[in-house]
This record gives sequence, C-alpha cells and structure tokens, in this order.
Amino acid sequence: MSAPTVSPASDYLVAVEQELSDLPAEDRSALMEDLALHLEALASEDDDRPLAVRLGTPAVYAADLRAAAGLPARAAGGPPARSRLDAVLASAAYRRALPVLQGTGRLLVELRPAWWVVRGYLVVLVPCLLGSDRLEDIPVPAPMHSHLLGVLLVLAAIAGSVILGRRTLPKALRVVVVSAGVLLVIVATGAALDVRDGIRFGLAADAWAVGPQVPDETYPLLSRYGPVTDVFPYSADGTPLEGVLLYDQDGRPLHVGKQEWWKDECLRTLKQPQAADGVPVPNSFPQQYELYPGDLNLYTATAMGAGSCIEHRERPDVPLPTFAAESVAPAPGD
Repeated sequence: MSAPTVSPASDYLVAVEQELSDLPAEDRSALMEDLALHLEALASEDDDRPLAVRLGTPAVYAADLRAAAGLPARAAGGPPARSRLDAVLASAAYRRALPVLQGTGRLLVELRPAWWVVRGYLVVLVPCLLGSDRLEDIPVPAPMHSHLLGVLLVLAAIAGSVILGRRTLPKALRVVVVSAGVLLVIVATGAALDVRDGIRFGLAADAWAVGPQVPDETYPLLSRYGPVTDVFPYSADGTPLEGVLLYDQDGRPLHVGKQEWWKDECLRTLKQPQAADGVPVPNSFPQQYELYPGDLNLYTATAMGAGSCIEHRERPDVPLPTFAAESVAPAPGD
C-alpha cells in the first residue's frame, strides 16, 4: 500500500501555523482560516510555481499575517520547538486531520455566544437546585420562592457572562474562568439527575405506600378493605347515576381519597366538575380522572408505549341490590 500523499498547501499550512504557535488559540484560528481561504483561491489559478515563491516563506507570510491583524511579532530567540511536537505536526495523519480540527475549532468559536447565555443561566439555576425546593426552580429559577426575581437575576447573569466572554483575559484568569465553567456544567448535570431521580422515587413511593389505618386528609373515608377512593351511585333499578352529590349524616360533603390504582398503570389527575361559580365540587360522584400528559407510568414516571393507556376507565362491575316484592296493605274493612 502506498503512503498517503500530502498536498503542498497542507505543508504550507502546517509551517505557517508553527510560526503562529505563540499566539492565543482564537487569534491563531482566525489567521489560519484566512490562509486556508487564500490557498483555495490560489488553487484555481493556472500557476505552477511553489507556494513559497508565490507567497513567500512560511515565516515571512506568518509575519505579514500578524502585521495585517495588528498582532505582535514573534519574539526573537524564543525556545526551540520540541522535536517530538515537530514530528507530530509533520506527520501525514496530522495533516489529514488538520482540516477537521480547524473546522471544529471554528465551530466552537462560533458557538461561544450560546455558551455565554447558558453560563449565565446556570449561574442562577445551580444554587437553586442545591436547595430543598428544587422542583419549583425548573425551568425558571425561583430564588427566595420568587420566579420574577429569578428572571431578573438570570437576565443580569447572562449580560455579565456575555461581557466577560467578549473581553480578552490574561491567560491565568482565562484558565480560572474555563475551569469554573466546566465545574458549573458538572454540578448542574448532577443536580438535574438528582431532581429526576427524586421525582421518580417520589411517585413510586406514593404509589406503593401502604394505605392508612385511620382516616386522614389524603384518605378521609375508609372501609374494612382499605381507603375508599371513589363512589359509584346507582338507582334502585340499576341505572348508573352521574353527578350525584353525597353528604354524611350531619350534612357535610362526603369526600374520598385520591384514586391511585388503575388497571392500565397510567398516571392520572383528578378533574372534578365545577359549580356555576367555577369552584370544583369535591363531593360529586363518580369522580373523574384524566390521563396525565405524556402517558406516564404510575410507578416509574416513564413514558408508556403507544396504546398502553386507556383514555376512559370502564365503570367497574358492581353487584346490583335486590329488593323484595312490595307487600300490599289490606283495604279497610277487609
């Protein structure tokens, strides 16, 4: 197998980049992008002269690029390049990968404004996620339980992050800023995973919790078999009655516990009928439940497969009462 060939343009790019190696990565990437575009234009011309003749030596061309961009000249008498690094830069594999690396570098530079915005958002979000009331902070942070304050802080943090990103920082300070950004992303990812696991665990714990032995706010009505979660009224002839209002012996509205067990194991929310003034009527029976958006599993809070959830739960089979034949009272005088 023959060795891969490397074009003179790639050799020239590598040599010029070595001459610019003392510059920051952002400045060097911008200059190399201009050179790559220039070489593409030269390739379309009918001129067989070497690039060193047409453009000058890599050192001279690199000096011209510095001067045109207003950058300082390369320091004289600098330390010699390391031989191992020179071997890597001169290798055919590096030259083949150079266009990909340059394209990736340009893409990262173009995405910097998006990162500045995300960084400002995370500066406010992460401290909120580390608190106890984390659910109310997603997606809008709510420091001191105020979403309005969270929005104002996020806008201020984004503005500060953009200003910081547009400034040219000393190398030591730039390392600190980059390290802080990486740490911010790591902490935010860990906190987000904790919130997700907490939601799943909470739903599962509530679903599998043992029913109470005495009435409480969640289950105000108990039977010998456990909490009563719904009532299905029927007329004497077995006709189901809809929208019935039930009261106890003292005229108090009859409340039952929240329904938690469904044969399709899908999470549902209670939707009670409303009175004329728009207030829900909690003692209206039978209770109505709607599927939770996203068709989530009741125990794991994960999405169920297509067709797994039933839109309307069927009324359970209830044995109808039987009544004895009415006795006819004797007529007077009989």
